[in-house]
Amino acid sequence: MTDVQGTTVEQSTIFTVCNLAYLSKALVLAESLIKFGQQKLKIYIFDRKIEIDLPNELADFYWVEEIGLENVLQYAFKYDIVEFSTSLKPWISLNLLAQYNKVVFLDPDTCVFNSLEGLWNELDTHDIILTPHYVKPHIDGDIGMLRFGSFNLGFYAVSNTSEAHRFLQWWNERCLDHCYFETQFGLSTDQKWVSIAPCFFPTLHVSFNLGYNVAFWNSHERVLSSDGRDGYTVNGEFPLIFFHFSSFDEKNPELLSKRAFAGREEKRQDLLEVSRYYKERLSYFSFIPSNTPYAFDYMNDGKYISPTLRRAYASVMGSIPNGHDPFATDGPVYKFAKKNYLFETGGRYKPAGFEDAQSHSGKLKAINSLLKIILFTVGPNRFMNISRLFVYLSSFRLNKKLWKL
Repeated sequence: MTDVQGTTVEQSTIFTVCNLAYLSKALVLAESLIKFGQQKLKIYIFDRKIEIDLPNELADFYWVEEIGLENVLQYAFKYDIVEFSTSLKPWISLNLLAQYNKVVFLDPDTCVFNSLEGLWNELDTHDIILTPHYVKPHIDGDIGMLRFGSFNLGFYAVSNTSEAHRFLQWWNERCLDHCYFETQFGLSTDQKWVSIAPCFFPTLHVSFNLGYNVAFWNSHERVLSSDGRDGYTVNGEFPLIFFHFSSFDEKNPELLSKRAFAGREEKRQDLLEVSRYYKERLSYFSFIPSNTPYAFDYMNDGKYISPTLRRAYASVMGSIPNGHDPFATDGPVYKFAKKNYLFETGGRYKPAGFEDAQSHSGKLKAINSLLKIILFTVGPNRFMNISRLFVYLSSFRLNKKLWKL
């Protein structure tokens, strides 16, 4: 592998992205890196800059408004916090490769449990390193991986080579334009794009080191045990390098995650030990509450920006004058939102998911009754076509004609 020419590079760096509500998690990650002899974590804060005392001895901090990306506020508006923070990961990686020859990304809710020396050594011979969500077919089927992507992008590593740059540039273009969480259209923020990356980048390395990126979604195939040196091994073979505490349930650490997964109710002792440790470290860094409001959820006058407004904006932003501030109360986006009744009047919106089906059983029953009437009226084939139309209509960004400009 050949280093990209014309750049001054140092050795390596690690970065993460988060908003203020996730900062305590990022600080646990930063602390764990220092514990195992790593350099300070770079934390990119995806929130409005405020005056706050930050522990600079643990990490280097960068506010997203100041990183030098043109039209950054427009990305902050068209994307929600998850989409926005994941959309800029390849852009940040490309910029870091101008200074370092190895770059690792870790999600803020990750904790390191062992040395990263092996990972750094792997980057001597690999351009790009990814980890699958899991490596053994799931007994309940693998539809989740089809929906959300083959690889979990809570971790990736790149070296300063022409092939890694080519990968990041390709990924960056797609994330800036299409980092939406719309699984009905094959999109799952930054992750789904990388499912097809092996088709285009033959040197991309898929790591089957089961000590990387252990999480609730692969706990069915990974069992932790003590290594006798205050660390853990996975399946008695792989040292646990880092654990990804995605959707961690701080109130119920014995359940590990707020999301359902195989064996969640068993409260496995091996997972409970690392969960309790993680909860204890989070408590230590709880000087910023996890319910801190996300500043980019509000216009400059405090009006809440609903998910519908974000998608409507995405559909028409090409028709709005260049260089606009979408959050401005005297700007074209504010006028567009008022004209289309897109400001939420009932407070913050809470999206409903599969886990909320039971609490909405009455509404679902009524909808099913209505659908049966439509099925009887139009017939099965036309009913199927209407259902497909509903899927298309579920993304307001694809329906520009819905909105008045």
